[in-house]
Amino acid sequence: MKKIIVILAVIFSYQASAQINFNDFFLSKTLRFDYTRAGNSDTSFVYFEQLKEEPYWGGSEVNLIDKFNFGDYRIMLYDSTGNKLIYSRGYSTLFREWIETEEAVKLSRSYYESVVMPFPKNKAILKLQNRNRKNVFHTVFEYTINPKDYFIVKDKTDKYSIEKIYGSGKPETSLDIVVLPEGYTLQEMSKFKKDVARFITYFFKVPPFKENKNKVNFWMVNAPSEESGTDIPGNGIWKNTVLNTHFYTFKSERYLTTRDVKQIRDLAAYAPYDQIYILVNSKKYGGGGIYNYYNLCISDHQDSEQVFTHEFGHAFAALADEYHYGVDNADEMYNMNVEPWQVNITNLVDFESKWKNMVDKNTPIPTPDTKEYKNKLGAFEGAGYVEKRMYRPMHDCKMRSNQVNEFCPVCLKAVTEMLEFYTK
Repeated sequence: MKKIIVILAVIFSYQASAQINFNDFFLSKTLRFDYTRAGNSDTSFVYFEQLKEEPYWGGSEVNLIDKFNFGDYRIMLYDSTGNKLIYSRGYSTLFREWIETEEAVKLSRSYYESVVMPFPKNKAILKLQNRNRKNVFHTVFEYTINPKDYFIVKDKTDKYSIEKIYGSGKPETSLDIVVLPEGYTLQEMSKFKKDVARFITYFFKVPPFKENKNKVNFWMVNAPSEESGTDIPGNGIWKNTVLNTHFYTFKSERYLTTRDVKQIRDLAAYAPYDQIYILVNSKKYGGGGIYNYYNLCISDHQDSEQVFTHEFGHAFAALADEYHYGVDNADEMYNMNVEPWQVNITNLVDFESKWKNMVDKNTPIPTPDTKEYKNKLGAFEGAGYVEKRMYRPMHDCKMRSNQVNEFCPVCLKAVTEMLEFYTK
Protein backbone atom coordinates (compact mmCIF):
# COMPACT_ATOMS: atom_id res chain seq x y z
CA MET A 1 0.00 0.00 0.00
CA LYS A 2 2.84 2.41 0.84
CA LYS A 3 4.38 1.76 -2.58
CA ILE A 4 1.11 2.64 -4.30
CA ILE A 5 0.80 5.89 -2.34
CA VAL A 6 4.38 6.86 -3.22
CA ILE A 7 3.81 6.10 -6.91
CA LEU A 8 0.62 8.17 -6.95
CA ALA A 9 2.44 11.04 -5.24
CA VAL A 10 5.20 10.91 -7.84
CA ILE A 11 2.66 10.90 -10.68
CA PHE A 12 0.81 13.89 -9.22
CA SER A 13 4.09 15.71 -8.60
CA TYR A 14 5.06 15.18 -12.25
CA GLN A 15 1.66 16.41 -13.46
CA ALA A 16 1.83 19.44 -11.16
CA SER A 17 5.24 20.41 -12.45
CA ALA A 18 4.22 20.16 -16.12
CA GLN A 19 3.53 23.50 -17.77
CA ILE A 20 -0.03 24.02 -18.97
CA ASN A 21 -0.57 26.63 -21.68
CA PHE A 22 -3.79 28.39 -20.69
CA ASN A 23 -4.81 29.28 -24.23
CA ASP A 24 -4.45 25.68 -25.39
CA PHE A 25 -7.17 24.50 -23.04
CA PHE A 26 -9.22 27.42 -21.73
CA LEU A 27 -11.19 30.55 -22.52
CA SER A 28 -10.85 33.59 -20.24
CA LYS A 29 -14.10 33.09 -18.36
CA THR A 30 -15.32 30.80 -15.59
CA LEU A 31 -17.19 27.52 -15.59
CA ARG A 32 -18.94 26.94 -12.28
CA PHE A 33 -19.90 23.45 -11.16
CA ASP A 34 -22.64 23.37 -8.51
CA TYR A 35 -23.51 20.21 -6.64
CA THR A 36 -25.03 18.96 -3.41
CA ARG A 37 -22.97 16.99 -0.92
CA ALA A 38 -25.14 14.92 1.38
CA GLY A 39 -24.56 12.37 4.08
CA ASN A 40 -23.57 11.99 7.71
CA SER A 41 -20.54 11.22 9.88
CA ASP A 42 -20.08 7.82 8.22
CA THR A 43 -20.65 8.44 4.54
CA SER A 44 -21.35 11.13 1.95
CA PHE A 45 -22.46 11.43 -1.66
CA VAL A 46 -22.18 14.08 -4.38
CA TYR A 47 -25.16 15.01 -6.56
CA PHE A 48 -24.97 17.12 -9.71
CA GLU A 49 -26.91 20.43 -9.65
CA GLN A 50 -25.79 22.64 -12.55
CA LEU A 51 -23.01 23.98 -14.73
CA LYS A 52 -22.96 27.74 -15.12
CA GLU A 53 -20.93 30.04 -17.36
CA GLU A 54 -19.63 33.20 -15.69
CA PRO A 55 -18.10 36.16 -17.56
CA TYR A 56 -14.69 36.50 -15.87
CA TRP A 57 -11.76 34.30 -14.92
CA GLY A 58 -9.93 35.96 -12.03
CA GLY A 59 -7.27 33.34 -11.40
CA SER A 60 -3.75 32.89 -12.66
CA GLU A 61 -3.29 31.78 -16.25
CA VAL A 62 0.12 30.34 -15.38
CA ASN A 63 -0.30 28.50 -12.08
CA LEU A 64 -3.15 26.23 -13.05
CA ILE A 65 -2.07 23.14 -11.11
CA ASP A 66 -2.27 23.28 -7.32
CA LYS A 67 1.13 22.71 -5.72
CA PHE A 68 0.16 22.99 -2.06
CA ASN A 69 -1.85 19.84 -1.32
CA PHE A 70 -4.09 21.76 1.12
CA GLY A 71 -7.78 21.26 1.80
CA ASP A 72 -10.20 18.50 2.75
CA TYR A 73 -11.28 18.19 -0.88
CA ARG A 74 -9.90 19.00 -4.30
CA ILE A 75 -11.08 19.50 -7.85
CA MET A 76 -9.10 17.82 -10.64
CA LEU A 77 -9.78 18.69 -14.28
CA TYR A 78 -8.31 16.54 -17.05
CA ASP A 79 -8.33 16.87 -20.82
CA SER A 80 -10.76 14.66 -22.76
CA THR A 81 -8.32 11.73 -22.77
CA GLY A 82 -8.19 11.73 -18.98
CA ASN A 83 -4.41 11.56 -19.11
CA LYS A 84 -3.41 15.23 -18.79
CA LEU A 85 -4.21 17.22 -15.67
CA ILE A 86 -5.01 20.78 -16.80
CA TYR A 87 -6.38 22.38 -13.63
CA SER A 88 -6.60 21.55 -9.91
CA ARG A 89 -7.41 23.27 -6.62
CA GLY A 90 -7.77 22.16 -3.02
CA TYR A 91 -10.65 23.47 -0.92
CA SER A 92 -12.76 22.84 2.16
CA THR A 93 -16.46 23.28 2.89
CA LEU A 94 -18.90 23.73 5.74
CA PHE A 95 -20.19 20.18 5.21
CA ARG A 96 -16.74 18.81 6.06
CA GLU A 97 -16.88 20.62 9.38
CA TRP A 98 -20.46 19.54 10.01
CA ILE A 99 -19.68 15.80 9.74
CA GLU A 100 -17.51 16.18 12.86
CA THR A 101 -20.50 17.35 14.93
CA GLU A 102 -22.74 15.28 17.20
CA GLU A 103 -25.68 16.03 14.92
CA ALA A 104 -23.98 14.24 12.01
CA VAL A 105 -23.92 11.03 14.06
CA LYS A 106 -27.68 11.14 14.47
CA LEU A 107 -28.98 12.26 11.06
CA SER A 108 -28.08 13.01 7.45
CA ARG A 109 -28.13 16.44 5.84
CA SER A 110 -27.35 18.04 2.49
CA TYR A 111 -25.22 21.10 1.76
CA TYR A 112 -25.13 23.03 -1.50
CA GLU A 113 -21.53 23.42 -2.71
CA SER A 114 -19.73 24.89 -5.70
CA VAL A 115 -16.33 24.90 -7.38
CA VAL A 116 -15.01 27.06 -10.21
CA MET A 117 -12.50 26.51 -13.00
CA PRO A 118 -11.42 28.31 -16.16
CA PHE A 119 -13.87 27.59 -18.98
CA PRO A 120 -12.57 24.62 -21.02
CA LYS A 121 -12.39 24.90 -24.81
CA ASN A 122 -12.97 21.20 -25.34
CA LYS A 123 -14.47 18.27 -23.48
CA ALA A 124 -12.84 17.73 -20.10
CA ILE A 125 -13.16 15.26 -17.25
CA LEU A 126 -13.95 16.69 -13.83
CA LYS A 127 -13.11 14.71 -10.70
CA LEU A 128 -14.00 15.68 -7.14
CA GLN A 129 -11.81 14.07 -4.54
CA ASN A 130 -12.03 13.62 -0.76
CA ARG A 131 -9.10 13.37 1.65
CA ASN A 132 -9.35 10.37 3.97
CA ARG A 133 -7.97 10.09 7.51
CA LYS A 134 -4.65 8.86 6.14
CA ASN A 135 -4.38 12.12 4.16
CA VAL A 136 -4.79 10.29 0.85
CA PHE A 137 -7.18 11.70 -1.78
CA HIS A 138 -9.67 9.46 -3.58
CA THR A 139 -12.24 10.25 -6.28
CA VAL A 140 -15.88 10.38 -5.18
CA PHE A 141 -17.44 11.97 -8.26
CA GLU A 142 -16.59 12.09 -11.96
CA TYR A 143 -18.28 14.00 -14.77
CA THR A 144 -17.46 14.66 -18.42
CA ILE A 145 -17.91 18.34 -19.27
CA ASN A 146 -18.98 19.28 -22.76
CA PRO A 147 -18.48 23.05 -23.07
CA LYS A 148 -20.96 23.10 -25.98
CA ASP A 149 -23.74 21.58 -23.86
CA TYR A 150 -26.77 23.87 -24.21
CA PHE A 151 -27.77 23.09 -20.62
CA ILE A 152 -24.85 25.11 -19.28
CA VAL A 153 -26.62 28.03 -17.63
CA LYS A 154 -25.77 31.36 -19.23
CA ASP A 155 -28.27 33.72 -17.65
CA LYS A 156 -26.78 37.10 -16.74
CA THR A 157 -28.02 39.98 -14.66
CA ASP A 158 -27.07 43.59 -14.12
CA LYS A 159 -29.27 43.95 -11.05
CA TYR A 160 -26.38 45.20 -8.91
CA SER A 161 -23.57 47.63 -9.59
CA ILE A 162 -19.94 46.77 -9.05
CA GLU A 163 -16.92 48.89 -8.23
CA LYS A 164 -13.20 48.26 -8.21
CA ILE A 165 -12.37 50.05 -5.01
CA TYR A 166 -8.63 49.34 -4.93
CA GLY A 167 -5.90 48.25 -7.33
CA SER A 168 -4.99 48.55 -10.98
CA GLY A 169 -3.46 45.15 -11.74
CA LYS A 170 -4.72 42.65 -14.26
CA PRO A 171 -6.84 39.88 -12.69
CA GLU A 172 -4.60 37.11 -14.02
CA THR A 173 -1.53 38.55 -12.27
CA SER A 174 -3.21 39.95 -9.14
CA LEU A 175 -4.89 38.64 -6.04
CA ASP A 176 -8.51 39.66 -6.63
CA ILE A 177 -10.77 39.88 -3.58
CA VAL A 178 -14.46 40.51 -4.10
CA VAL A 179 -16.26 41.93 -1.04
CA LEU A 180 -19.95 41.15 -0.70
CA PRO A 181 -22.26 43.11 1.62
CA GLU A 182 -24.45 41.27 4.10
CA GLY A 183 -27.14 42.98 6.13
CA TYR A 184 -26.62 46.41 4.57
CA THR A 185 -29.90 47.94 3.46
CA LEU A 186 -30.19 50.21 0.42
CA GLN A 187 -29.89 53.21 2.74
CA GLU A 188 -26.70 51.72 4.23
CA MET A 189 -24.78 51.12 1.01
CA SER A 190 -22.71 54.26 1.56
CA LYS A 191 -21.74 52.78 4.93
CA PHE A 192 -20.75 49.57 3.14
CA LYS A 193 -18.38 51.46 0.85
CA LYS A 194 -16.80 53.28 3.80
CA ASP A 195 -16.50 50.00 5.71
CA VAL A 196 -14.77 48.29 2.77
CA ALA A 197 -12.31 51.19 2.47
CA ARG A 198 -11.58 50.93 6.20
CA PHE A 199 -11.01 47.18 6.04
CA ILE A 200 -8.64 47.59 3.10
CA THR A 201 -6.47 49.76 5.35
CA TYR A 202 -6.57 46.97 7.96
CA PHE A 203 -5.54 44.45 5.31
CA PHE A 204 -2.48 46.39 4.23
CA LYS A 205 -1.19 46.83 7.77
CA VAL A 206 -0.33 43.13 7.85
CA PRO A 207 2.70 41.55 6.12
CA PRO A 208 3.02 40.22 3.45
CA PHE A 209 0.13 42.29 2.05
CA LYS A 210 1.70 45.47 3.44
CA GLU A 211 4.70 45.05 1.11
CA ASN A 212 2.65 43.84 -1.87
CA LYS A 213 -0.08 46.44 -2.32
CA ASN A 214 0.50 46.51 -6.07
CA LYS A 215 -0.42 42.82 -6.33
CA VAL A 216 -3.93 43.09 -4.87
CA ASN A 217 -7.28 44.25 -6.28
CA PHE A 218 -10.42 44.79 -4.20
CA TRP A 219 -13.89 44.74 -5.77
CA MET A 220 -17.25 45.42 -4.14
CA VAL A 221 -20.71 44.36 -5.25
CA ASN A 222 -23.52 46.69 -4.20
CA ALA A 223 -26.18 44.14 -3.26
CA PRO A 224 -28.45 45.53 -0.52
CA SER A 225 -30.45 43.47 1.95
CA GLU A 226 -34.06 43.97 2.95
CA GLU A 227 -33.07 44.27 6.61
CA SER A 228 -30.00 45.42 8.50
CA GLY A 229 -27.81 42.96 10.41
CA THR A 230 -27.70 39.17 10.45
CA ASP A 231 -29.38 36.19 12.09
CA ILE A 232 -28.56 35.51 15.76
CA PRO A 233 -30.54 32.31 16.42
CA GLY A 234 -29.46 32.02 20.06
CA ASN A 235 -31.11 35.39 20.71
CA GLY A 236 -34.17 34.72 18.55
CA ILE A 237 -33.09 37.34 15.99
CA TRP A 238 -33.80 36.61 12.31
CA LYS A 239 -33.13 39.04 9.46
CA ASN A 240 -34.07 39.08 5.78
CA THR A 241 -30.63 39.44 4.20
CA VAL A 242 -29.14 38.82 0.80
CA LEU A 243 -26.70 36.06 1.85
CA ASN A 244 -28.55 34.48 4.79
CA THR A 245 -25.64 34.52 7.23
CA HIS A 246 -26.01 33.55 10.87
CA PHE A 247 -24.14 33.25 14.13
CA TYR A 248 -24.28 30.06 16.25
CA THR A 249 -23.03 27.79 13.46
CA PHE A 250 -22.85 24.27 14.96
CA LYS A 251 -24.04 25.91 18.21
CA SER A 252 -20.86 27.99 18.48
CA GLU A 253 -22.09 31.51 19.21
CA ARG A 254 -19.28 33.40 17.48
CA TYR A 255 -19.05 31.16 14.41
CA LEU A 256 -20.57 33.23 11.59
CA THR A 257 -21.30 31.42 8.32
CA THR A 258 -23.91 30.84 5.62
CA ARG A 259 -25.10 27.81 3.67
CA ASP A 260 -26.36 29.93 0.77
CA VAL A 261 -23.41 29.11 -1.49
CA LYS A 262 -25.42 29.50 -4.70
CA GLN A 263 -26.26 33.13 -3.89
CA ILE A 264 -22.67 33.83 -2.84
CA ARG A 265 -21.35 32.58 -6.17
CA ASP A 266 -24.01 34.48 -8.13
CA LEU A 267 -22.99 37.76 -6.49
CA ALA A 268 -19.25 37.09 -6.64
CA ALA A 269 -19.54 36.46 -10.40
CA TYR A 270 -20.02 40.19 -10.97
CA ALA A 271 -16.23 40.50 -10.66
CA PRO A 272 -13.11 38.50 -11.44
CA TYR A 273 -12.09 37.00 -8.11
CA ASP A 274 -9.71 34.65 -6.28
CA GLN A 275 -11.22 35.13 -2.84
CA ILE A 276 -14.73 35.96 -1.63
CA TYR A 277 -15.04 38.13 1.47
CA ILE A 278 -18.46 38.67 3.07
CA LEU A 279 -18.61 41.77 5.26
CA VAL A 280 -21.46 41.44 7.75
CA ASN A 281 -23.09 44.60 9.09
CA SER A 282 -22.97 43.81 12.80
CA LYS A 283 -21.34 44.86 16.07
CA LYS A 284 -21.44 41.33 17.49
CA TYR A 285 -18.10 39.49 17.67
CA GLY A 286 -17.64 36.68 15.19
CA GLY A 287 -16.43 35.51 11.81
CA GLY A 288 -15.49 32.52 9.71
CA GLY A 289 -13.08 31.43 7.02
CA ILE A 290 -13.11 28.23 4.93
CA TYR A 291 -10.23 27.41 2.61
CA ASN A 292 -10.86 28.49 -1.00
CA TYR A 293 -14.54 28.90 -0.17
CA TYR A 294 -15.37 32.15 1.59
CA ASN A 295 -14.39 34.57 4.38
CA LEU A 296 -16.75 36.36 6.79
CA CYS A 297 -16.10 39.19 9.23
CA ILE A 298 -18.26 41.53 11.28
CA SER A 299 -18.03 45.23 10.45
CA ASP A 300 -18.18 47.11 13.73
CA HIS A 301 -16.72 45.14 16.62
CA GLN A 302 -13.64 46.52 18.38
CA ASP A 303 -11.68 43.46 17.21
CA SER A 304 -12.89 43.54 13.60
CA GLU A 305 -9.46 44.61 12.39
CA GLN A 306 -7.80 41.51 13.82
CA VAL A 307 -10.62 39.17 12.82
CA PHE A 308 -10.52 40.34 9.20
CA THR A 309 -7.05 39.03 8.43
CA HIS A 310 -7.29 36.08 10.83
CA GLU A 311 -10.19 34.68 8.81
CA PHE A 312 -8.33 35.47 5.59
CA GLY A 313 -5.51 33.27 6.87
CA HIS A 314 -7.96 30.36 6.92
CA ALA A 315 -9.61 30.91 3.56
CA PHE A 316 -6.56 32.05 1.61
CA ALA A 317 -3.68 29.95 2.96
CA ALA A 318 -5.53 27.11 4.72
CA LEU A 319 -4.03 28.05 8.09
CA ALA A 320 -5.38 26.22 11.12
CA ASP A 321 -6.54 27.88 14.30
CA GLU A 322 -3.73 27.71 16.84
CA TYR A 323 -5.87 28.05 19.95
CA HIS A 324 -7.63 25.26 21.83
CA TYR A 325 -10.99 24.77 23.50
CA GLY A 326 -9.69 22.64 26.35
CA VAL A 327 -10.29 19.40 24.44
CA ASP A 328 -7.69 16.94 25.71
CA ASN A 329 -8.14 13.96 23.39
CA ALA A 330 -6.47 14.83 20.08
CA ASP A 331 -7.52 11.44 18.66
CA GLU A 332 -11.12 12.69 18.54
CA MET A 333 -10.19 15.26 15.89
CA TYR A 334 -7.06 13.93 14.17
CA ASN A 335 -5.45 10.73 12.98
CA MET A 336 -2.43 10.94 15.24
CA ASN A 337 -0.45 8.53 13.05
CA VAL A 338 -0.08 11.08 10.26
CA GLU A 339 0.71 14.78 10.18
CA PRO A 340 -2.29 17.12 9.85
CA TRP A 341 -2.27 18.71 6.38
CA GLN A 342 -2.39 22.29 7.69
CA VAL A 343 1.10 23.84 7.59
CA ASN A 344 0.99 25.62 10.97
CA ILE A 345 0.11 22.75 13.31
CA THR A 346 1.93 19.48 13.96
CA ASN A 347 1.62 16.35 16.08
CA LEU A 348 5.40 15.82 15.66
CA VAL A 349 4.86 12.56 13.75
CA ASP A 350 6.77 14.05 10.82
CA PHE A 351 8.03 17.39 12.06
CA GLU A 352 10.65 17.35 9.30
CA SER A 353 7.86 18.01 6.79
CA LYS A 354 6.67 21.04 8.73
CA TRP A 355 8.81 23.92 10.07
CA LYS A 356 11.62 22.00 11.82
CA ASN A 357 14.21 23.49 9.45
CA MET A 358 13.18 26.99 10.60
CA VAL A 359 13.74 26.25 14.31
CA ASP A 360 17.02 27.12 16.07
CA LYS A 361 18.94 23.91 16.87
CA ASN A 362 19.16 24.94 20.54
CA THR A 363 15.39 25.23 20.96
CA PRO A 364 13.89 22.12 22.59
CA ILE A 365 11.06 20.27 20.82
CA PRO A 366 8.42 20.27 22.28
CA THR A 367 9.10 23.83 23.41
CA PRO A 368 8.30 24.99 26.96
CA ASP A 369 5.75 27.80 26.90
CA THR A 370 7.86 30.01 29.14
CA LYS A 371 9.17 33.56 29.05
CA GLU A 372 12.51 32.31 27.71
CA TYR A 373 10.92 31.06 24.50
CA LYS A 374 8.08 33.56 24.20
CA ASN A 375 9.43 35.14 21.02
CA LYS A 376 11.14 32.08 19.56
CA LEU A 377 10.03 29.60 16.95
CA GLY A 378 9.48 26.10 18.28
CA ALA A 379 6.66 23.64 18.87
CA PHE A 380 4.30 24.83 21.62
CA GLU A 381 1.64 22.45 22.91
CA GLY A 382 -1.99 23.45 22.38
CA ALA A 383 -3.25 24.03 18.83
CA GLY A 384 -5.88 23.00 16.33
CA TYR A 385 -8.59 23.20 19.03
CA VAL A 386 -6.95 20.59 21.30
CA GLU A 387 -4.90 21.15 24.45
CA LYS A 388 -2.51 18.19 24.32
CA ARG A 389 -0.32 16.49 21.67
CA MET A 390 -0.89 19.12 18.98
CA TYR A 391 1.66 21.91 18.56
CA ARG A 392 1.89 25.44 17.11
CA PRO A 393 4.97 27.37 15.92
CA MET A 394 5.07 30.19 18.48
CA HIS A 395 3.69 31.30 21.82
CA ASP A 396 1.32 33.66 20.00
CA CYS A 397 0.30 34.47 16.43
CA LYS A 398 -2.52 36.07 14.50
CA MET A 399 -3.94 32.56 14.10
CA ARG A 400 -4.03 32.13 17.89
CA SER A 401 -5.31 35.38 19.39
CA ASN A 402 -6.36 38.94 18.72
CA GLN A 403 -3.47 40.19 20.83
CA VAL A 404 -1.11 39.83 17.86
CA ASN A 405 -1.76 41.48 14.51
CA GLU A 406 0.95 39.65 12.58
CA PHE A 407 1.43 36.13 11.29
CA CYS A 408 4.20 34.09 12.90
CA PRO A 409 7.10 33.14 10.57
CA VAL A 410 5.51 29.80 9.63
CA CYS A 411 2.14 31.33 8.79
CA LEU A 412 3.81 34.29 7.06
CA LYS A 413 5.76 31.90 4.82
CA ALA A 414 2.56 30.07 3.85
CA VAL A 415 0.65 33.27 3.10
CA THR A 416 3.56 34.72 1.11
CA GLU A 417 3.90 31.58 -1.01
CA MET A 418 0.17 31.59 -1.71
CA LEU A 419 0.27 35.26 -2.69
CA GLU A 420 3.10 34.55 -5.12
CA PHE A 421 1.17 31.61 -6.56
CA TYR A 422 -1.87 33.75 -7.37
CA THR A 423 0.04 36.71 -8.79
CA LYS A 424 2.17 34.98 -11.45
